[in-house]
Amino acid sequence: MTRIQIVMAVLGMAVVAAGVGLILKAGPASAQEAFAGSWDVVDVQPAPWVTQTSDNQPMLNEEIARGRITFMADSVQGPGFLNCDKAHYEIAKVPPEYLFQGGLTEPVRQAKELGFKGGEILQLSMACISGDADIGMDFDLIDEDIAVFALDNMIYKMKRVKAE
Repeated sequence: MTRIQIVMAVLGMAVVAAGVGLILKAGPASAQEAFAGSWDVVDVQPAPWVTQTSDNQPMLNEEIARGRITFMADSVQGPGFLNCDKAHYEIAKVPPEYLFQGGLTEPVRQAKELGFKGGEILQLSMACISGDADIGMDFDLIDEDIAVFALDNMIYKMKRVKAE
């Protein structure tokens, strides 16, 4: 090996080591830690932004309404399109105005009615490319064992499955 090849190899290893350090520090597993594990959907209700005269009437997804969603380090097991082999997670603390992509008409009041205590809300954004579909879902933590998400103008409430 020439000196240039050795220098390039050492620099390459340094870049890989730095990348591994970043992944270990802020990778998907740590990003979704509060959501990790299995959750059962326990309740479904029409979203508060849907009115009797709304053109966007709620559509219940029966499979998801009876489903279990399991968040793992880099994948999601769930019913239908929520099943994802290569999930990417981002986590943020958001105000009520950010819930359901800004869909609440009176965010503070409606968030409290849904069970949120006030203040910032821990939100997990999951992105997945599955076949031709590009899926993005937000999951919002009400407390350590209750979370919600919106789909087709319905709010799905999930409860954490306790380890036995």
